[in-house]
Order: sequence, then structure tokens, then C-alpha cells
Amino acid sequence: MIWSILEALIIATAISFAGSVQLGPVNFGTIHTALHKNKKAAIIFGFGGSLPELLYCGLAIGSSNVISQYEGFEDYLKYLTTGVLFLFGIYLIFQKAASEYKHKSEKKGKELWLGATFGLLNPQLYPFWLFIITYLRTNSILENNMWPVQVAFVVGSALGAFLLQLLVAEFTTRKREFIYLRLTKNYNKVLGAVIIAIAIFQLVINI
Repeated sequence: MIWSILEALIIATAISFAGSVQLGPVNFGTIHTALHKNKKAAIIFGFGGSLPELLYCGLAIGSSNVISQYEGFEDYLKYLTTGVLFLFGIYLIFQKAASEYKHKSEKKGKELWLGATFGLLNPQLYPFWLFIITYLRTNSILENNMWPVQVAFVVGSALGAFLLQLLVAEFTTRKREFIYLRLTKNYNKVLGAVIIAIAIFQLVINI
């Protein structure tokens, strides 16, 4: 039992970490928070953004046996996520860059809830975990259906995503001064333009 729990935790953590590398709302939010505020705020944002993994992965485990009944649902969620990225990019482009003083004087404490909101706005997580869980079970990798093993797998899904956000926050903070020197006060517009370009690219490949 203990080995099955550890195995489920490790597998989910590794898959979630790798799956979170693709650019999405939470990754961009963590980068923006690290640039706009500081590493601690970015880590809190990233932690909040990782929490919805618990919801979506839990739902996927509960409904993994009915994946075939929702043909086309995954494509719908891909378009929804693309729309979220596009809107976030527009928001950044029209957001005025703040000064260093303002960065330090802004109110704190909302990063956790903002991160969680960004995570919830990534509904592709549900079909992603639904596919992963179905694949693992089909290949006899995740056969133990006891609740401690399933809980460990769900926890691993959030842990892997959070570890990736930690790296994103650390890297962005270390390169913060370089980014400011290169982009000065236009980094919001540049980041927003990049996000919109990625959203358009995802839309094109999904059509």
C-alpha cells in the first residue's frame, strides 16, 4: 500500500511538472507577478494557481470511465483556454507600467486568490488529467483504486505544478533587472503581445 501511494504521488508529480511547462494563464501570471512585485508574491500566486489541479484531477479520477462519452469536449476547452490567454494579453497591453516605488507599495495578500482564479480559468486541465488517468489505467500503471492512492495522485498533480511555478518565480526574479533594462516600462506590452501571439498560434493549430 505504501509503495502504491508513493508511486502514485511520484508519477502524478512528474506528469504535472512536465505538463505545466507549456505556457498558460498561471505561468504567465507568475511571470507577471515576479516582474510586477517580488519573488514571494510570485510563489504565492503560483501556489494558488496550482490548487485547481486538485479539483480538475479529482474530477478526472471520478469520471475517468466516461471519457468516450464526451467526444469534442476537449476541443471546446482548448478554445476556451485560448480565449483566456488572449484576454490576459489584451489586459497586459493596456495596463500602465508602474514605477519601482509603486511596485513596493501595492497591497499584498491577493496573490493566492488571483492565482487560484487563473488556475480555474485553465479548463484544459480536466481533459488532460482524464486522458492521463485513462492512459495509465489502460497500460496497467495506475491499477490500485483505493482512496489513499487516488488522494496521493491528486496531491501529486498539484505538487508538480507548484514545483514548476517555483522555478518560474525564481528564474524570473533572477532575470528581473535584465528584463527591466531591456524592456524598461514596456514589459507589460511585450509580455502581452507574446501571450496574444501564443493564443493565436494555439487557435490556428486547433482549427
